[in-house]
Amino acid sequence: MQVNRLVIARMQDTLRFKPQQVLRILMWLRLYAVLGQGITVLGVHYLMDMALPVTAMLACVGLLALFNLGVFLRLHLIKEASHLEVFLHLMVDSLVLTALLFLSGGPTNPFVSLYLVPIALAAVALPSAYAWSVGIASVILYGFLLVWFLPMDDPQEVMAGDINLHLFGTWINFILSVILITVFVSLMAATLRRQDMKLAEARENTLRNEQIVAIGTLAAGAAHQLGTPLSSMSMVVGELRDNRQEDDELQEDLDILDSQIQVCKQTLSELMEAAGNGRAQSGGQATLRQFIGRIVNTWSLMRPEVRHRLRFQEPFENPCLFAEQTLMHAIVNLLNNAADASVENGKDRVDIDVTCRNGEMTLTIVDEGRGLDPEAMERAGRVIHTTKPDGMGIGLVLSNATLGRFGGSVTLMPAQKGGVVSCIWLPLDDLRVGDKLCSHGAGDEDVDAGSAVDPSRDKQGVAT
Repeated sequence: MQVNRLVIARMQDTLRFKPQQVLRILMWLRLYAVLGQGITVLGVHYLMDMALPVTAMLACVGLLALFNLGVFLRLHLIKEASHLEVFLHLMVDSLVLTALLFLSGGPTNPFVSLYLVPIALAAVALPSAYAWSVGIASVILYGFLLVWFLPMDDPQEVMAGDINLHLFGTWINFILSVILITVFVSLMAATLRRQDMKLAEARENTLRNEQIVAIGTLAAGAAHQLGTPLSSMSMVVGELRDNRQEDDELQEDLDILDSQIQVCKQTLSELMEAAGNGRAQSGGQATLRQFIGRIVNTWSLMRPEVRHRLRFQEPFENPCLFAEQTLMHAIVNLLNNAADASVENGKDRVDIDVTCRNGEMTLTIVDEGRGLDPEAMERAGRVIHTTKPDGMGIGLVLSNATLGRFGGSVTLMPAQKGGVVSCIWLPLDDLRVGDKLCSHGAGDEDVDAGSAVDPSRDKQGVAT
């Protein structure tokens, strides 16, 4: 639990607003500020006929524009940034604002309250130490303007004397401040909301992983304990087969029982191997078609009472893969869920369709059950939850976690004729091996999952 808390704490640090994102936002705000400053200087000087040091003020605006161009190039060449760099950028903006105010009336300029904009940005985007530094620097710069500045002409009355120029400029400044702060804070808030969602997802995944680790510990203990009972059952089956050879009906039942015992033994063997090797590749290499066929064959031995259809959708890529055993168990879990749903609804059929294109496999499993309500579909695979009276609720969670290790996912959707469609999506890049390691050809077609059950029943096997 302590380790998981440390992981979440690190994620919280990682999910803070990144300095390079702040620099990018500041670059766009500065671009609009440069345009607005240039238009304001020219408009006040020429349209309102007020004497201003236009050359010096436009030089300040030009220097800010060149600085912004440098920021644009820097963000394209170097992706990393620091909070110190953001702080320095805000100080550059404050110094240029101070120069413009010094040349145009100092504290009497209605745009003096623009000092609040970098303070607000620093408070939202920077650690408290940098935010306080920006605030203190703004106070010092404002104090400088109280003593040293070039005076402007006396404010002229406009709009028939009802509003003077200073008040009109204050209103314009207020509008600009509202726009800048609202845009920036809105962008910040949207980013923080996305990061909060990521953090909540990380917490949920951590909780799920804790449950999976606990289940894995119990499974390892159960594997050791089940070995002896299975061996005893296998011996008893052998003795009954030898002693009751004349009973054909009993022999058929013993064959089924023996096949189930062998499946359990194989599962325990793979579990122990996976625990020892970290990655269960005991199945060696196989083409995708062979791998899926083996999975369905294994499942059909476990569920001989369920009819199924396995179909590979053409055109079908058939890469050579590691026969990852954990993936096999994940898919078998989903097939068992589908079989349980169909049987519970008085049906006995499951349809399986596989496509593989552009290095991605999509496997859909369609059952004939009663379906799930939207709330159950939303929770399925994310938390331990079961809709079956005798279910443990861990199969789908384990399958989803296993597929997630390889970049895949499981999605549940309602089927058109009732039931549920379990859609497995899996990228195959991490599982690929050289084609020379796999035997393509006749083995690709040897995936008749119906061969292990009574051929008199309606089994469709494989359609290629």
